[in-house]
Amino acid sequence: MKKIVFLVLIFLSAGILLAQQKVDWNGYLQYRFSDNYLDQANFSVRRAKAWLFGTIPIDTGSSWGYKMQAIFHQQVKYEFWLQDVYAYYKINGFEVTAGQFVPDFSLQRKQPDYAIPLVERANVVNSLVPAGETLARDIGVETKVGNDKTGSFSLGFFNGNGANTISNQRNFLYVNRGTLFLLNHSVTKFELGYNLSYRNAHNLQFSKIFGNNYTFTGNDFRFGFEERLNLGDFELQSEYIEAHLGAEKAYGYYAITDYNIAGKNLIALSVEQLHDLNPATKDEPWYILSYTHYFDGDNIKISLDNRVQFVNKKTNALTTVQMQYFFK
Repeated sequence: MKKIVFLVLIFLSAGILLAQQKVDWNGYLQYRFSDNYLDQANFSVRRAKAWLFGTIPIDTGSSWGYKMQAIFHQQVKYEFWLQDVYAYYKINGFEVTAGQFVPDFSLQRKQPDYAIPLVERANVVNSLVPAGETLARDIGVETKVGNDKTGSFSLGFFNGNGANTISNQRNFLYVNRGTLFLLNHSVTKFELGYNLSYRNAHNLQFSKIFGNNYTFTGNDFRFGFEERLNLGDFELQSEYIEAHLGAEKAYGYYAITDYNIAGKNLIALSVEQLHDLNPATKDEPWYILSYTHYFDGDNIKISLDNRVQFVNKKTNALTTVQMQYFFK
């Protein structure tokens, strides 16, 4: 893995030297107020991201590029974290990526958070993707073949220890995802897909599944199914993910439907549920109603997100108002 990181750094350095006039940058800020109607009401910077990227055409049909991205957010305290640092090469529908990035597992995890119809990804996605504890990133190499019209097939090999981690511990992670468009027209699209991952884990902490202060050793096998339907301004998307950790199983799902009114107002309904392996969490589903007004597409928008969960005779609730500003 050290050789991979060294190779990526060479690619990045060469790209910056060869394409100084082609380097672009973007970023965005998500500022929010949240209230659970009990003991937490606060303002926070949910995400502040910035990244550099560039593409260098080689000849017709092929190119290579790179990306470096950092995020300012709160884990224990507000800190800057390196998220992405990778290089890629594309030719005639084939792509290979090397470095630190999001493994190709889960439809919603690969969708940028500034563009999804809710203020957060589903709990099942955040918790059960293979690198969920480390910014959903890992260090490795991934190949992908396909296109936006028919579908894609990817295979990835990763260190398995997570982002920003160089370790000699052998937790090698294998990831596979496949997608297929059954319909793909200008206003009608229907896509199905699957996800697979495996590693033989040694002393890894899966805090989003087991809770804190627990290390896991054993076979880690995960799979999922996904679908997405677009009918003009109407969209329906859902996923189911299951993680087998030794003899134990965590699983969950989400389903989102949304409708865009006149390109300025998005109404979304969602239900999601996660059965993890932490006895301190509640497994009952969350029901979500969200409204977003676009001032300038995803560049400037404000969202009102309301969530409720019914646990026995108690109702948990969370309301979030989020402002997003995209800049370059």
